[in-house]
Amino acid sequence: MDDVTISSCRASLSDQAAMVRLLQNVPDAEAIRTDLEQPCFTWRCQGTVQRSYWITGDGESALCLTVLGLNLDEVIAVWLAVDERRGQSGFTLSAQVLRDIIREELGVRAKVGDA
Repeated sequence: MDDVTISSCRASLSDQAAMVRLLQNVPDAEAIRTDLEQPCFTWRCQGTVQRSYWITGDGESALCLTVLGLNLDEVIAVWLAVDERRGQSGFTLSAQVLRDIIREELGVRAKVGDA
């Protein structure tokens, strides 16, 4: 838990190559790609490697935040906090927002970098 990192990747849904990069290694990538044709939010977790993916889209573009270093219980705690905040007016998920939520919920300082 000492080395938590968040990387960010954004792509237009019309850019096939960029979408392949965005969803690379994400479990259920094809189903998520279909879901992104409408506004959506989802997350996936690979607990054995402590990697989680936080994916949001508005029907035209998508954002994937990859978090390394959280176990499944920590990811679930963060997901519950994100889900609660998603209902608030003006909430937009970003690497910085997710970093702040991780710090508030877990007391962990995550580093933000590019994918």
